[in-house]
Amino acid sequence: MICPKVPKPSKADEADAYELATLRDRDTCQRCRAGCGPSNRDHRKNRSQGGQTTTANLQILGGTGTLGCHGWATSHPAEAIAEGWAVPGWAVPAEWPARRWVSGVLSWVLLDDVGGWVVITEAESARRRSGDGVIY
Repeated sequence: MICPKVPKPSKADEADAYELATLRDRDTCQRCRAGCGPSNRDHRKNRSQGGQTTTANLQILGGTGTLGCHGWATSHPAEAIAEGWAVPGWAVPAEWPARRWVSGVLSWVLLDDVGGWVVITEAESARRRSGDGVIY
């Protein structure tokens, strides 16, 4: 299916997205919440796959190079997608479940472009991640 092109965010929009994602994630690695390395603003859907710099497409992961959670997600894309740390090329980041620690529990959420999220159930997450490319 061919979809209309989405306009690219301006530099100011990208700067706002980076700031909102950093604030939302408290500049802390969202995978391990530990000292896995310096924090990085990671694109959940790679820019090379059409991912844009929007708040819903950004998360904080720690590490440098192949070390830390950011390096792990880059080196293990299938596992990162399955575990909620990456978005497949065909999916829309705002509709693809992500992981967040909510009240001490690793939960499934949908990220938004204003710096927030909505918690969803395991069943809803599984349905959205079913791989058929359709969000019902």
